[in-house]
Amino acid sequence: MKNNKRFLKIGTGILTASALLLTACNNEAASEDTGNSTSDNTSNNSSETVEITFWHAMNGPHQEAVTALTEAFNESQDQYKVVEQNQGGYDELNQAITGAGVAGNLPTMSQLTLTDVPELATNDLLLPLSDEFLIEKGFQEEILDDIYDGFKESSIFNEQRYAMPFSKSTRLMFVNEDILDEYDVEVPESWDDIRSLGEMMVEAGDDRVAMGLENGFDMEFETMARQNGTDFINGETLEVGIDSTESVEALTFLSEMLEEGYARTAGEDGYFSGPFGRGESALYIGSSAGLAHVAPVADENGIQWGTAEVPSFNDTQLTMFAGNDIGLYSSASEEEQAGYVSYINFLLQPENTAQWAMETGYVPIVESALEVPEYASFLEEDPRNEAANNMLSYGITSPVFAGYGEYRNALTDAMEEISISNGDPQTVLENLQSETESIIEANN
Repeated sequence: MKNNKRFLKIGTGILTASALLLTACNNEAASEDTGNSTSDNTSNNSSETVEITFWHAMNGPHQEAVTALTEAFNESQDQYKVVEQNQGGYDELNQAITGAGVAGNLPTMSQLTLTDVPELATNDLLLPLSDEFLIEKGFQEEILDDIYDGFKESSIFNEQRYAMPFSKSTRLMFVNEDILDEYDVEVPESWDDIRSLGEMMVEAGDDRVAMGLENGFDMEFETMARQNGTDFINGETLEVGIDSTESVEALTFLSEMLEEGYARTAGEDGYFSGPFGRGESALYIGSSAGLAHVAPVADENGIQWGTAEVPSFNDTQLTMFAGNDIGLYSSASEEEQAGYVSYINFLLQPENTAQWAMETGYVPIVESALEVPEYASFLEEDPRNEAANNMLSYGITSPVFAGYGEYRNALTDAMEEISISNGDPQTVLENLQSETESIIEANN
């Protein structure tokens, strides 16, 4: 089953005539929907409420949660009004940003993925967000200091921060307690434990598997390679170690898990939350934000399930952070910049980031959120939310660089060579190493 997810990019050829024409049409429609534009916002003087446009890709319960927080911010003061606008999914949001960048009609701020930041920053479309900039515009220093270190590093490009963390997640292991009880095993803590469980299940002729993986299991591979001691890609030097001995060992382990029937990918389901919820695997590694997707399916099927920290490889604990940040566009006026800072400062208040976590399955951004009484009660009532928080102290973010989107596509293709074509891990990683080095050399 092909994983169709592809990372879009703006690229240095952003000002093309065809893109400009398409964007003009898209943004004319967007302006009609909102009754406002960035140029209209800059005309506000200090005595008027400054309108801040916020584009995002939150849907369903996540949309409801971000709307509730935005309404609470607007009601908390009268200097700024944030108008949040859903752009569809992440691909649609990326396309809308690309088009608005061409037309010079960007919103004040938007959600950004890691792949967005290098291209937007290279084209001078994002404002750097240094600590000094934020504090000067009213961001509380104690909140800035309270952000988990791994989240502070998530939108660093060329040694500058270009977005602030918001909807962040960790990898999380979902556990079918019924299957573990059936085989009389404890919750696995290492990949060796998982392989042992897989061996027992295969020997028993069990049609279920020990581990379920997303079709794109690149994050699991990178996590294991880093747990095994490689830098993978060094964020400071951009030195590539993708075909290192440690990386090859990690991918060989995963490849053998798939070949031996101890693990499988989601296939036609796209994501493994559905198969796991139907009882087709003992374990499943996915995003902590996937809790809301696992729960209804698993509960409907009467499965007793829980969560755990991701397994260690070579006795090392490490998880990868994912999710999205919120960036500020360079076209924003001084008043809009101050409004952005005020809004982000509001979102990262302990009680607000805790509320966001409770309603969405994302994790809190600041450490003191764990001390919010309502959140403590929430965790006590449903401990399945605790495992993700337990990993916040040792989570890391992949470094981003110019050409990052192209590299992620190459990494996804490499994992498909393993899962679909039974590729040789050494050869696959040697080819990926060469391709990644070429991408970095061409873009940096």
